[in-house]
Amino acid sequence: MKALWIDTSPDEMNVAACFRLALDHPHDAAVIRIAAADSYRLWIDGRLVAHGPARTAHGYARVDEIPIAHGREAALGPQNGHLGGEAAFHCGNRRVVVVVEVHSANVPAFDVIRQRPFFASEVVASDGRLLAETSDFEAWRDRTLVQRVRRYSFQRGFLESRRLATDTASFFKGGAAPEGWQRAVSTDATLPILLPRGVPYPALAFHDAGEPVSRFDALPDLGALPPPRREVRLVGVGGFMGFRPDEWDDDPALDAARLVGAADIAAAESRAAPNDAAPEVLGEAGCAVSNAAHCDDRPLADHAVPSALYDFGRTMTGFFSLHLEVTSPSGATILLVYDEITAPDGSRFPVNPLRGSWTRVLKWRLAPGGYGLLSFQPVSARVAAVSILEGSAEIKSLGMVDFENPEAFRANLPPTGDADLDAIVSAARATFAQNAVDILMDCPSRERAAYPCDNFFAARAEALFTNHSVVERATHENYILAPQSPHLPEGMVPMCYPSDHIDGLFIPTFALWWILALAEYFGRTGDEALVTRARPKLEGLLAWFQGHVGMDGLLEDLPGWVFVEWSRCNDKDHVRGANFPSNFVYAAALEAAAVLLGRPELAARGAVVRNKAASLAWNGMWFEDNAVRDASGVLRLTGHVTETGQYYAFWFGAASPASHGALWERLCSEFGPSRDIAGTYPEIPASNAIIGAYLRLELLLRHGRAKQCLDECKMLFLPMARTTGTLWENLSPDSSLNHGFAASAAWLIRKAAALC
Repeated sequence: MKALWIDTSPDEMNVAACFRLALDHPHDAAVIRIAAADSYRLWIDGRLVAHGPARTAHGYARVDEIPIAHGREAALGPQNGHLGGEAAFHCGNRRVVVVVEVHSANVPAFDVIRQRPFFASEVVASDGRLLAETSDFEAWRDRTLVQRVRRYSFQRGFLESRRLATDTASFFKGGAAPEGWQRAVSTDATLPILLPRGVPYPALAFHDAGEPVSRFDALPDLGALPPPRREVRLVGVGGFMGFRPDEWDDDPALDAARLVGAADIAAAESRAAPNDAAPEVLGEAGCAVSNAAHCDDRPLADHAVPSALYDFGRTMTGFFSLHLEVTSPSGATILLVYDEITAPDGSRFPVNPLRGSWTRVLKWRLAPGGYGLLSFQPVSARVAAVSILEGSAEIKSLGMVDFENPEAFRANLPPTGDADLDAIVSAARATFAQNAVDILMDCPSRERAAYPCDNFFAARAEALFTNHSVVERATHENYILAPQSPHLPEGMVPMCYPSDHIDGLFIPTFALWWILALAEYFGRTGDEALVTRARPKLEGLLAWFQGHVGMDGLLEDLPGWVFVEWSRCNDKDHVRGANFPSNFVYAAALEAAAVLLGRPELAARGAVVRNKAASLAWNGMWFEDNAVRDASGVLRLTGHVTETGQYYAFWFGAASPASHGALWERLCSEFGPSRDIAGTYPEIPASNAIIGAYLRLELLLRHGRAKQCLDECKMLFLPMARTTGTLWENLSPDSSLNHGFAASAAWLIRKAAALC
């Protein structure tokens, strides 16, 4: 295939393009092949057919192949014509209009790699004849997308704000281009090395939210401002890319803040989860910009704002589908804000799109007329509020086209016989489906990133729900293909990938978890070919870690972000010096690498590391978190003890019920989700979900306490399942409420239930 792009500046950010082809005589079994960056969606005769591509490493692109078959119409979502679940598009006409929208963020992010934008396609007949290629498509620049806006989050691209003079449906069926779409010149673009998609295509099923839960008038708080997000504070600092506030042409977050109100924004910020304060590595001193917006031409909405609240019944991931009629002659401004939960009772507005560290808002400025709107980037929500900031409009329907792994329901899992446990398994399945479209992700909202530690657990859910490991394989392959980043130490892999970390931040402990995840994948699949491809990268990692072994044979003062868990055991004073949980992971990674590389001496080294760390960490009653060298150069315990530190010792084999029976009994009977922390060992910080709670549950399962494992699963997960229908990153609802690793709760429940 040949790659093209519209004629734009190489560094231009947040660009939307469109490519259209009228195919007069398609064959009965033609296939359209598409590769694009960063993301695309495919329409045939005005109906949504695909959204892609599957993500992969720098220098590569995965190719989607979508059949075009004659004979019958595709299943459609109600009213707006959004496709509802066919793998192939069936057209009854002899003339087919193919439209491919392509969006390029062109900024470093966690969810996609930064690369030059491109579009490549061809239509191939069943006999192999080329019916059309990239240069046959008309090229357009979509100026309806407001380009200069704030980032959606530190980890993803830009907020979506659009200005439309008419609906685009006619154009997608071959009609004239709507106002704001400019004919563009195509120029040659670099085509990466092409790879097969390798993972299932999402079904893109349509879900109608139904009638609003409530209709109400909101009175904006004109003094409210959005929280000072990292993606705003870091613009121009350390190479972080985006538009400065004084460049913004619109700020939907400011409109959302005025609906939410200053007091409720402050309250939400005070409850922020620990991951919203992740380390910032700045290439320059201080912050380059303020959080003040300077964009004009923005409705101030100093009047009551008609609004409607919708509830999907559970958290879903996909693309909002909004059908409406703008009735005021001057047009209307529509704001859609969403979240995974409703705002707390007594809040000024029922949805807080500014909770946590990412901004959940869509905005449209519309001329009079009817519209079928479909947001472009995948988002997650259970509840949404549609507000008419200016003008008047009739909201006819709100729905979502889901963007999920359709094979999540491939495995037929019989009921456990316990309705509460089955509800948790159902929530775990939904969580997996939304976090495994093309790679195993941490969350489908804030980041959409693939972290090795998270993926170690999420991969177990894939094997359970789908009876295979194809998304896990693609996730590992991306790591294997990743070139050495110039921003990371030689041999170190990214903390999540595909992504760019130009600030130099990395998580050395997650590199160790990648080794463990690859070993567990190999044990499940026997995929020797993939392991062989991984061996050079594994050797490079081991060499890097060997360079950080201290005189006692342990990893010591690791650079980067040493991540143990979202609790006190991750504090800097707990991870400095020789951090024992990290060394337990290192010991296990050495043993796993011994199998993957065929080097038995690594297993012997792993045993030495484990034994040394266990002996130093044990203070006679607890395993401490770390030791620091004193003035004489001797490692001395710091006195830091955490609940999760104990689980690391047991989970990684540094302790067992036989070797540390008293501690094991204390952990089983006095710790866990039922502990009254104020009255029981208040000096020992409690575990969080990622990953201490999961280590504990698996330990209970390993050591004959299956019934206790199931009871604690109910305590931990049932409130989540009942609130969002998904499982969360933290034990409290303060951050992502849909986290891929949490789907492994079903793996625990199924194993424990089989033993009871």
